[in-house]
Amino acid sequence: MNQPSLPSTHAADAPDHSRPAGVWARWRLALAVGMVGVGAACMDGYPEQDAPALDPFAMTQGQRLAHMNVLGGEAHAERRWSYVLLPGCVLRIDVDGEAGPRPSFDIPLLGAAVTLANDRADATFDVNVATGRAHTDDAAVSVLEAQNWVHASGMQLLLRVLQKGCVDAQNAQNTARS
Repeated sequence: MNQPSLPSTHAADAPDHSRPAGVWARWRLALAVGMVGVGAACMDGYPEQDAPALDPFAMTQGQRLAHMNVLGGEAHAERRWSYVLLPGCVLRIDVDGEAGPRPSFDIPLLGAAVTLANDRADATFDVNVATGRAHTDDAAVSVLEAQNWVHASGMQLLLRVLQKGCVDAQNAQNTARS
């Protein structure tokens, strides 16, 4: 029963002499250098500092309105919304510019509700203002249709702070009269 041991023919039992250990180390080093190169290339061209975030609470009413006009010009490829603040905190909105066929319209901001809605029918985010007691979606007027949420949410914030600025100005006038 004593049989001589035969050399194993299984590949798993045989040592791997096909590639020396140095070759694997060089491949790993080359891969690491390549990854560092790709990572460095991806960072090229990005600004070293972020653009300062605009704080509507630190702006004047004129600055808020100017930024609203920038957003209105960039928010939708087919529309160029523009805004003018009239006395009494009334916002004049023009959808297609002064030379366009659509007339501008005015919305009183005091006491109005400013909402943001996703309009799936035309793939936009709409900023709506509902005035007076009729704070319903049916009575709301669209003051911006943006193709991305960032423009729409920025406009919503600017409108709410613009409203607050109107209330603050009104309170200051009332205090000055007293």
